[in-house]
Amino acid sequence: MNTDNRPSMAEFFRWRHHPFADTRSNTKPFIAAKDERICQRALSLLQFAKTFALCGPSGVGKSTLAAHIIAQLDANYYKPVLLHYAGFNRPALLRAVADRLGVDTNGRNLPLLIRIQKHLLQLNGSVSSLYPVIFIDDSQLLERESMMDLCALMVSADKKTPAASVVLVGDETLRQRLNMASMAPVASRLTTIFMLDPLADTESEKFIAHRLEQAKAPKELIEKDALTLIAAHCRGNRRLIMNTATLLLDEAYFRQENTINAQTMLECELLQPQTRS
Repeated sequence: MNTDNRPSMAEFFRWRHHPFADTRSNTKPFIAAKDERICQRALSLLQFAKTFALCGPSGVGKSTLAAHIIAQLDANYYKPVLLHYAGFNRPALLRAVADRLGVDTNGRNLPLLIRIQKHLLQLNGSVSSLYPVIFIDDSQLLERESMMDLCALMVSADKKTPAASVVLVGDETLRQRLNMASMAPVASRLTTIFMLDPLADTESEKFIAHRLEQAKAPKELIEKDALTLIAAHCRGNRRLIMNTATLLLDEAYFRQENTINAQTMLECELLQPQTRS
């Protein structure tokens, strides 16, 4: 196909930006009805200094929901700390938490864990201090000792008052680990484990429509028959929906078709077998 002097994808499809690009985050994320209920219950638990976990399969929106919860926290009362697992061993995790809380990590007089605990104790005694809420994404990858350290940060040294809340965010492996006898000291600290589910087909279609709206793209860019196929074959996995829609847009652009229909999906050779009819 001759592609000389072809308009850009933005010009061709008439959008402000790519609706499914990973390079741009939506200022208004799509939150499913169940996820919104989990958010409200999570905020209620944090009001009472509770700790919990967010679990679910990869691609169901755990990180998105964690960010949404953080956005709803009153900045006058809470200090949220969000850490994405980056191969943290035990000392590295403590350094990362200390750095985000403003604790000096260079001193050697006391172990870093003790210094963080003392810092939290000072915060607890200050009228104007903010209550720390520590979110750890991909928590299933943390060492057991690291999780025990997080437990040690939840209560002030005098064992009478809460010092911080911890939110563990992870896939189904995290729930399985928490059910192990060796993890009982950690699991017993959790008020509950919120389980996130894939989107229902109708919610998948709403998710796609939401992405199109946020990108200022035409509503009819993905036709109804294609929406139904995408929702059915992606089975509510947001990440898979994003990737599938991206490939279909690339296919439509290559074919110089202004909309995506069922035929576009059926004939797209770039799609992985599990997303094709």
